[in-house]
Amino acid sequence: MNDVVTQSKTPNRTQRRASKTRKHLLEAALATFAAVGTDAATIDMITERADLGKGTFYRHFADKSEILGVLIEQCTADLLDAIARAVGQPTSLRGALDGLVNGHMEFFLRHPAGFIVLFQGRMLLKLDRGLVYDIDRSYEGYLTRIEELVLPFLPIPVDEVKIRRLACAIAGFVSGFLSFAMITMEPKTVRESIEPMKGAFLGAVVGFMERP
Repeated sequence: MNDVVTQSKTPNRTQRRASKTRKHLLEAALATFAAVGTDAATIDMITERADLGKGTFYRHFADKSEILGVLIEQCTADLLDAIARAVGQPTSLRGALDGLVNGHMEFFLRHPAGFIVLFQGRMLLKLDRGLVYDIDRSYEGYLTRIEELVLPFLPIPVDEVKIRRLACAIAGFVSGFLSFAMITMEPKTVRESIEPMKGAFLGAVVGFMERP
């Protein structure tokens, strides 16, 4: 009986081929978005890079916004894993914030295409309210996870507005700095250049959160 159940859960050849094609399309879309931006990218560009027909694309995704949404979901999950490792087990609010900034920076330096997809994807949401894929869902989960990582170090009762502003400030600081730095600097220079700015930023944030 167990053998029958196991066999029924094993993907067959058709399913494996479909999964491989879907993965190939996602890789092509990520490369395309990184090359020309999420707004300028087209389905034709994605399928040409993947060397697949548009019909194949539409068997896996409804439109460009859906494949972008899937990539945002995947990149967000990978980013949050990297952040959690960087934060570790801090003993203070500043330590947690330092880990959050470092986790963002190291992830995006290693995955520059992910940076473009996450932050340009967020901008695309503002421009096109007709998107069929709920991009806001991934972004909301990202902000909520940042809040959870700093929550143990915040005064009680926690001001929900202040903690959301904190999460947005961290995302804004990292994205703003890296938008320029990743184009003009080598990774080593990026790490060195962010330190004095990070110190000032973290000091301001800690003061803001500890203020009654």
